[in-house]
Amino acid sequence: MSRLFDHRRRPSARRGILSFEWILLISLLVIGIIGGLAAVRNALLSELNDLSQAVEAINVCGTCDPASCPPGNPDCCDDPWWCSTP
Repeated sequence: MSRLFDHRRRPSARRGILSFEWILLISLLVIGIIGGLAAVRNALLSELNDLSQAVEAINVCGTCDPASCPPGNPDCCDDPWWCSTP
């Protein structure tokens, strides 16, 4: 009779081991996904920062009339190919 009860206990114990393995596997997978998403976020922010610095470095002039711009004014466009005066 004790053998009958031993057989019934073993499958339930094996199911517990399998569920522990699945929980461990899923936990490691979730931790890896969180770490990967954090790395993607940091890389994206770095690239966006580089892009914003590149856009800021573009010198776009506000006024293209050479007669009204004093020399050395950064808001004036004194490059002839960029400014088309009518």
